[in-house]
Order: sequence, then C-alpha cells, then structure tokens
Amino acid sequence: MERGRPRAERVATTDRRIVAGRLAARPGYRTVRTGGTEDWLLMYTCAGRGRVRTAEHGDVRADEGSVLALAPGTPHDYGTDPAAEGWTVLWAHVLPRPEWLGLLDLPRAGTGVGRIALTGPLAERVAAAFTRAVALSTSAVGNAVLFGVNAVEEALLWCATQNDRGTTTDPRLLAVLEHLSAHLAEPHTVRSLARVAGLSPSRLSRLFAARLGTGVMAHVEDRRMDMACRLLTLSDLPVREVARQVGYADPLYFSTRFRRAVGCPPSAYRLRSAGPPRG
Repeated sequence: MERGRPRAERVATTDRRIVAGRLAARPGYRTVRTGGTEDWLLMYTCAGRGRVRTAEHGDVRADEGSVLALAPGTPHDYGTDPAAEGWTVLWAHVLPRPEWLGLLDLPRAGTGVGRIALTGPLAERVAAAFTRAVALSTSAVGNAVLFGVNAVEEALLWCATQNDRGTTTDPRLLAVLEHLSAHLAEPHTVRSLARVAGLSPSRLSRLFAARLGTGVMAHVEDRRMDMACRLLTLSDLPVREVARQVGYADPLYFSTRFRRAVGCPPSAYRLRSAGPPRG
C-alpha cells in the first residue's frame, strides 16, 4: 500500500505468500492500481473509515470492524473516506492456499470485492489475527511467512462463522462453544453457560435447540464423550484419569454414561479401538 497522492500501477507479489502491514492513513489518502494485483488483498479496518470504489456499485465502505477482500485482477481505487478524519487498516496481500477459496468468498459488495462486518469479540479476534500476521510475516523467527499465513487463515476462519454465504454461527453460541472447548473438564450448568453467552438460561436453551438441534447439557455430554473416545484411543491414561479430564469426578458414573452413549464400557472401547494384536 502507498501513502500520499494517487498512484496508478500494477503490483505483483507472486514471490511472497504474504506481504502484510498496518496503515494509519490521513484524510485525502488514496491508492489507485488500474490493473489490480496478482494476489488477494485483505483489509481489516481498526478505526476510522475507508472506502473502495467499484464501477457498478459506487463506494464500498470500510467501517471499523469490517473486512474487505479484493480478488486478483480487481482494479484498486481505495482510500480514506472523505467524511472521515482518518483510516487505520491492517492489510495483507496473500497468495491463498487452495482450501482458502471458500473462506475468501465473502458477501459480494462489488465486482471482485467482498465485504463482511464484524462486532464484539469476533472483531477483536480478527483484529488480533491480522495483527499477528503483520508482526510475524516480517519477523526474523523461523518460518515467519508460514506464521503470517496461518494468522491470516485464522482471521478468515473467524470471518466464515458470520458469512451468510455459508452456515453462520450466532456469536453468543460461539462464545459458549469456545468456552466448552477450553474448559471441558469444569462443572457446567445451563445457568453457568448462559452467563458466558450473556443470555437467560431459557434463551440459551432455545438457541441450542434451534441451531444445534440438541439441549445444552446434552451437547456438553456429547463433547465429553467425543473427547473420552479420543483419549481412550490415543493415550494409555487409566479410565479414572480419562473420566477426570472430561469432567467426571466419579469414574463409575462416567462408565455408566459412556456405556449409554457409546454402547460399551470404556475399557471395552479401548480394546476394540486398538484393533487386532500385531505379530
């Protein structure tokens, strides 16, 4: 990205998988590239407001918390919105991995321009991921470019949770699912998880039923049993320790719940998963 007066040029970054940076643009800032670039340009607005001009839709706003994705070959004409006092943006030119193409398919705002608006914790996560991409991709650490690419991928994955072109995840539900992933072994109730979501217990229960087709505590037990199966298959931990790590203080109660969910006791599941003896 350039500062100062408008410039018209074609930029290629095919020798790098990622080039990233942070720009604090003043009023009047503008960049023009009539031929676009040979890579994708991603922009996350931290503060202020920018704009991207498109031929058929006029200006696409780059508000705080928004992510814009400009496809390869898309003409660039972007800068600080005339009504704004400035525009702070984290940007990354990337050559995407093949599996990113779905992630880059943001809601269409113009030819070659996708846009998604984020708020709250999701915006903070995307900002943190882009910040890491900027810091890591230019650092002296080993595999710096890969670290930067992975950070951009994380940002895109968070965006995908709110992309109405696919399956969106309610941010309140997402907060609960993340909390469970990080604290699976802790005691949980509908009321305690409702506090995480900032909802009433009844509202959280309706949200789970509508989005996941299950009850809150039924989902908790499903996640615990999934993790128990992995631990029984991939580790030599005693059943008592497996029970503790997935949130059951009583191994006998854990075995009862496991048998009901899986169809056999934990010890039998471990033997079955191990397969025939090697000889």
